[in-house]
Order: sequence, then C-alpha cells, then structure tokens
Amino acid sequence: MIKVIKFSLRTLRYIKKLKYPLIKRFFGLKQLLRVQFKDYYGYPLNLTQPNSLSEKIMWIKLHHDLDDLSPYVDKITVREYVRRTIGEPYLIPCLGIYDSVNEINFDILPNQFVIKASHGCNWNIIVKDKNICDKEQIKRKFDQWLKTTYGTETNETCYRPIKGRILIETYLEEDSKSPRDLKFYCCNGEPLGLHVDFDRFGDATYRCYDTEWREFKKSIPTLPIPPLIPKPSNFDEMLEVCRKLSKGFSYVRVDLYNCNNQIYFGELTFTPGDGRAPFNPVWLDYFFGEPLDIKSYQPRYIRAGV
Repeated sequence: MIKVIKFSLRTLRYIKKLKYPLIKRFFGLKQLLRVQFKDYYGYPLNLTQPNSLSEKIMWIKLHHDLDDLSPYVDKITVREYVRRTIGEPYLIPCLGIYDSVNEINFDILPNQFVIKASHGCNWNIIVKDKNICDKEQIKRKFDQWLKTTYGTETNETCYRPIKGRILIETYLEEDSKSPRDLKFYCCNGEPLGLHVDFDRFGDATYRCYDTEWREFKKSIPTLPIPPLIPKPSNFDEMLEVCRKLSKGFSYVRVDLYNCNNQIYFGELTFTPGDGRAPFNPVWLDYFFGEPLDIKSYQPRYIRAGV
C-alpha cells in the first residue's frame, strides 16, 4: 500500500512537471499564461486590459521580446553595469568566474561562499562550511543547471541569450545570519516601494513598505511572523541607488542587501516573480502595477501559436 502511494505521488509530481510544457506545445503561449495565472491567483488573467503588475508582466511576456535586457540579468555581465553606474563598493566581492564546474578549485576558496549560476534565478548554493559540504553534489547540480536554458517554460526571454557560467561570491553575514534582502519595485527610474525578505536563501518571510517606510499590512496572516524592523539609517541612500540603477528602464525590480549598514547589489529583475507571485495584501499588486504603462513595451513580433 505504501509503495502504491509513493508511486502515485511520484506520478502526480511528474505529470505536474510536464503540465506547462505540454500546454505551451499544443495550445500556445497565451493559453499557457492563462493557465499559469489561474493556478497561482485563482481568477482569470485579463490580457485585454491588464491592471495589476502580475497581469502586465504576463502581457509583456506575451507581446514583447526582452532579449536586449539579457546583459542586465546576467549575474556576471551586470556587475560591469553596476560598477559604471554606482561604483565598485556596492558589488559583493567576486571570488571567481568559471565556464565549467570542473574548473573550481575548492581548496583556494574561503570556508564560506555562495555559488551562483549566471543565467537563472534561485540557482544558488550557499556554502557555510566547505569542509563538510558535498562537493560532488554541488558539481552535479551546476552541471545540470549549465545545460539548461532558464526561462523557456515561463517565457522570460531576457534569460535566453545568456551563456551559462558560474559566479562565486563572498558570503555576506550579519549577526550570524544572511542579511536582509530589500527588493525595490521601480518604474521609469523611480522606486514605488519594496518588500523585505528576512532569509536570503531560506523560506522567505517578508514585510512590505512604501518609500516613506510605511508598512502595507498583510490581509492574510503568515507564519512565521517576521520581526518589526526600524527604517534603515541608509534607506535614503538605497533609494538613490535604485534611481540610478533603474534609470532608463520602464520597469525593474532592484534587489539590494543591507549588511552591517553597507549596501550591496543583488540583481535586476524585469519580470518580478515571473507574474506568478501573489502579493499580500492583494491590492499591492495593483499599487505596484498602476504606474507601469505597457505601451512603453512596443511589440517586436507576436510569437507563433499565441
């Protein structure tokens, strides 16, 4: 009986994994986005007159080619943009850049570090003690990631041209924990607000604020409840960093780390949450989305099958 249950669970997970690629193949991109949106939000996607940020991201993915943004989402090439725009001190120190996982010499690395795939999201491994980490498992994982083109299922085309490489950075730590991750939503070079993640690489708990550090109270309680934190003393500097990094872009989320009162750049994201990350409270989705004029994204072409 237990074996049957385990087999059924594996089968369901396999079917779920195949669901989106099959929908895209047989019914086209538009239907895929509709199904994904309904799965995550529970109500139909409005592509005729999108209003929320999530709906507008789905519209952009359907109608606009984002390939030209790839240098800014590539975790390696974006470093030069950050260096030119706000300066070297805002970059997390780089410990190495590699084309293959086999090039990594773990012996010369410090005891703690973070390994990232340059061409995707959440393709990171944090190493807090290299003496006990499973190096072979790390190699297998990155070998798999480097062979995969990120964003094909979600149609985040900005990742498509990126050559997958490996970036190793210094592990940031504050009070024996990963630093808070502050994600600023910016429209036409101006921050609208942010959400603060309290666990950089774990099960993120968060609070949301506007640019005056007034909190957006959650309509649905979450557990664990993140702690209240005061407005950072360098918050105005963060806003100015966001203005500089987001200048010239219709919409981008600028992710920063605040570690021991030092600001570090995290990444730029042009399709925040891939349009599949429900906001809490729900109306925050409309607050962050209302200023975005989708007409600024001129369609280059309409892809076949949509």
